[in-house]
Amino acid sequence: MPSLAALQAGQVHVWHGDLSRLSALAQNWLCEEETLRAARFGMAAARFQFVTGRRLLRGVLGHYLNREPASLGFVTGPHGKPALSGEGVESGLQFNLSHSGGAIALALAWQSPVGIDVEAWRSLARLDGLARRCLAPSERRELDGLDDDAATRAFFRFWVRKEALGKATGEGVTLGLQHCVSSLEGPPRWLGIPSRLGDVGGWSLAEFPVRDGFAGAVTVHAANARFYWGGMGFDGENLEFENLISLLYATPDCVLGNAAADSSRYPSR
Repeated sequence: MPSLAALQAGQVHVWHGDLSRLSALAQNWLCEEETLRAARFGMAAARFQFVTGRRLLRGVLGHYLNREPASLGFVTGPHGKPALSGEGVESGLQFNLSHSGGAIALALAWQSPVGIDVEAWRSLARLDGLARRCLAPSERRELDGLDDDAATRAFFRFWVRKEALGKATGEGVTLGLQHCVSSLEGPPRWLGIPSRLGDVGGWSLAEFPVRDGFAGAVTVHAANARFYWGGMGFDGENLEFENLISLLYATPDCVLGNAAADSSRYPSR
């Protein structure tokens, strides 16, 4: 099983799963505030995503902290980012959760703000306008000459990177998306970030393979971070974890690089 002892400084663990497969998580782990919040969702699908996401978050954090999931407490930042409260703060465990179109992913880091985002690709009727509002000039140039499908996929790859950075800082889109600059050429890296976030080299960025039709990115406030990736499922009503695989780099098709060489170093336990 994963644990805090397995999460070293400068590392990020990313766990992913399918919300429909994780719905078997039936334990009543939600606190009163979470239960009331879930009841306010008007759409059943949104309520299901929230409840399953929170139960999963509690289950994974419980493994890392060796705590009962229901005993964990959370606080919410000014822009809605949750963080551990009470005894959980002392652990230094940082986390972020994202879900879209049935896919869910959770990133964990030790004492370093981390953000993650997954998005299902979909047709964008006003892609040019969105690109002008959200992308830097250099990023927009990378979309030039692409057909509609390729341009949409490229836009979402940029979008999840920016969203991940906004979630890591807790500022969301107020961070200033046009000032969060990267390139789709070469390994994922930040070329520019808002000056208040410090040196651009102090942040690491990675893409990860969600599944066909999705884009995913994770970023952490740590230089030269190492990213590890694994799947989650269920054995009965218990969470089941795959072995973590080293995500050494990502290509435009989100291919794992030299993953097998490092996978044996970080088995689930």
